[in-house]
Amino acid sequence: MELKNIEQITARRQRFVLVVESSERNRRFLSTLLIQFEYAPYAVGTAKEAVDIVTVLKPVLIVTAGQIDADCNAVGLITSIKSAYPECTAPFIVIIAHPEPTFERECLGAGALTCLHAPVTFENFYRVIQIAIEPIPRMTIRISTDDLPAAINGKRKDECVQEISDGGAYIRTSSFHPRDTKLQVKITFPDCVISADAVVIYAKRSDEDKKGRTGMGLQFVSISEEDQKRIRLFIRREMSKGINPTPPAR
Repeated sequence: MELKNIEQITARRQRFVLVVESSERNRRFLSTLLIQFEYAPYAVGTAKEAVDIVTVLKPVLIVTAGQIDADCNAVGLITSIKSAYPECTAPFIVIIAHPEPTFERECLGAGALTCLHAPVTFENFYRVIQIAIEPIPRMTIRISTDDLPAAINGKRKDECVQEISDGGAYIRTSSFHPRDTKLQVKITFPDCVISADAVVIYAKRSDEDKKGRTGMGLQFVSISEEDQKRIRLFIRREMSKGINPTPPAR
């Protein structure tokens, strides 16, 4: 493992996810998704590499193919890691090419949290990861954005959306609105404008933010189904940039 990668993982150890997959294409796909989800992935191609890394760096999650190579499958990997490092508490998510009830029961019996069937969708992968390791799981994908313009209560000053899901958004603004304030928000996407009634669930004044910015987290309390679909489509498009959305099943 390169020193640079070790330093990056150490700096974000609470977000470190180990990917075990012999296919370079699938490793790249899963790693890119995890980066989009704001985790710090490290991908290896063999069970031996995985065991070596787990004993040194402690991942919060291990994502593995059902069949890693000709000599080792997910059951063997889980058994090897638990034998080499009994203190490992990271949950295992196993991705298999086709439904195989007997093998899935073996994986669960060995200690896997769950099995997913390829091709893995953005939404399902995100939801399972959230349930696996987050103290307060999110059920919908939230992504960072490139400062989408926003208007609050029909007026736009300097408001920009920096994070968004189909259930809410984080808006950077110089105008402070305290928690529980009800607002109307309009967000401008590249190809449309969506509207929602929202409530402030948390707010930061400039002296509370490391970069001196004022911002607020909004929860949508009333939004049309069509506008929710537009947000989901935007998120899928953003996440699909530079990657194949459905990796090949082996």
